[in-house]
Amino acid sequence: MRSRVHREGVSLLETVAAVAAASTLLLGLGSAMLLAGRALPDTRSPTAQTVAGAEAIESVVAELQYAVSINQRSGRMMEFTVADRGGDATPDVIRYEWSGTAGAPLTRKYNTGAAVEVLANVQDFDLTYDLQTISTQIPQANESAETLLIGYDSSQDYHDYPIKDTEWYSEYFRPALPPEAVSWKVTRVRFTARQAGLLGGEAGIQLQTPTAAGLPSGIVLEERTFYENILPLLYLVQEVTYTRVSGLSPQQGLCLVFRWQADGEACKLLGQDRNVSDANIALLKSTDRGVSWSTLSAQSLLFSVYGTVTTAGTPQIQNRYSLKAVGIRLKTGTDDQATVQTGVRILNRPEVTQ
Repeated sequence: MRSRVHREGVSLLETVAAVAAASTLLLGLGSAMLLAGRALPDTRSPTAQTVAGAEAIESVVAELQYAVSINQRSGRMMEFTVADRGGDATPDVIRYEWSGTAGAPLTRKYNTGAAVEVLANVQDFDLTYDLQTISTQIPQANESAETLLIGYDSSQDYHDYPIKDTEWYSEYFRPALPPEAVSWKVTRVRFTARQAGLLGGEAGIQLQTPTAAGLPSGIVLEERTFYENILPLLYLVQEVTYTRVSGLSPQQGLCLVFRWQADGEACKLLGQDRNVSDANIALLKSTDRGVSWSTLSAQSLLFSVYGTVTTAGTPQIQNRYSLKAVGIRLKTGTDDQATVQTGVRILNRPEVTQ
């Protein structure tokens, strides 16, 4: 009997002890769970918001640094193009934007898709741009009004110079231009001519580039045909115009060539056959249709060359701008500690407007 009572008593004590131990264990677990719950970060805390902002900025930086062109930009939005990512050989367009309303989200739009929220509850999103200025000087030119470039006139020692099949004449001339001249052009030429007899004559009046010796080179810049039937019986000043003889070097002269085209004599030209001493002109003659030329010393046709002179102006400065880097500031929540700032260097330096 006693032995049975003893065993029942031990069993009751053991049960009470076990219950007490279990209660203590449960109390400890509850405390641990409470502490663990307090240790988890609050998504509304400055730390959590800063982390979320940093992750959002990281995604912006990862794409923006490879921009090849900038489509639109402002302090709250940037749309840019990156190289093809979808395998369709077409560049892709990415747009990050914040409306400017406190609490509105930062969104990302990819090509024509809908805008997707990147980060909620944005209080501030600001983009700043570091531009590189590329300056280019564009030369400017000032073209003068038409003016007399060079010529020769005389009232003595006149001589006839007929234009025949085997008798051509040419006047070499080089205008004396101002030191600041960068080019010149011919607009018209005057000379003195008359009929040679019958009215069937034709002459080609050319402007040719000269050789180093000042002789016609055969390179015709422009030619006008002149008809004898418009000429008077007596010498009179005639005029031909040119439109394509321009951009000539200030150090370059020209040869005014009168070549025969029809009739026994195409026309007669008036000149001076002695005592011509102007170093910038020279009368030349060919007896083999322009194959070779000889200089007629101290002689010249009566002629005038008109044109314009171009001088250098003040260069125009043209500025272009490329995007070097973008500064990004992002704030979530109302705590100033939840502000994240960084910068991203744009690898391709796309051109932008200022």
